[in-house]
Amino acid sequence: MAGAPVIRRPKSDGRCFHCREILVEPTKDHVFPSSWYPDSTPENVQRWTVPSCGRCNGEYGDIEKELFVYFALCLDPQKAEASGLAKRALRSFGVDVSGISEEERLHRQALRDRILKEMKPYTPDIDPHVIPGLEFRPELRTEGQKQVGIPADKLHKVLRKIVRGSEYWLAQGRIIDPTWEITVHLMRPADVPEDVRKLFSLLGTVYLGPGLAIRRAVASDGSNAAIYRMIVWGSVTYYSAILPPE
Repeated sequence: MAGAPVIRRPKSDGRCFHCREILVEPTKDHVFPSSWYPDSTPENVQRWTVPSCGRCNGEYGDIEKELFVYFALCLDPQKAEASGLAKRALRSFGVDVSGISEEERLHRQALRDRILKEMKPYTPDIDPHVIPGLEFRPELRTEGQKQVGIPADKLHKVLRKIVRGSEYWLAQGRIIDPTWEITVHLMRPADVPEDVRKLFSLLGTVYLGPGLAIRRAVASDGSNAAIYRMIVWGSVTYYSAILPPE
């Protein structure tokens, strides 16, 4: 990642990146959620943002914070790409936190109680449904591992946002029309078609620090279709396609 080229910030056309309404009081929404950057992220890494209205920014921010807790508790805390995330998740539960108000303490305690209530002992029958990269870890005690459900609709919404935001930066400020389809596929390596693996092996990588590695391919027919491979925290890999209405 050292010496990675700096990508010029696209020029805004005055619209919210999400709802496409004209911005009156613009804010900046992080493409890769700001709370998702690991502690190992170098200071000089570009942290891409997109122009957003306050309503959309707040809506995505709430979802991203919720998903972060689920992910951070499932990631291997020893991985450099996930450095500090587990401790950050515990702080969101109020662990090792001081100087907060009673209202905030109760809020964090309620979040902790809700997540703990959702957790269940690990059972092998869940394996086909586990997000690739967050599977059972054989080096740990089976009885010490838990399983928890991640809301699929919220997960796909944020993963699509990261793709849309990457396209905004890598395609000179492109805002994808809502008639276009953006697919998301969380796939195990063995399930990725050989031609797709070969294609992405030939492409360069854009890094937003160790937390996100991006590879992008565009259609040669001028249709503006594109496909992405995203690797999040060196653990979760997903593929996404931006497809025209037809």
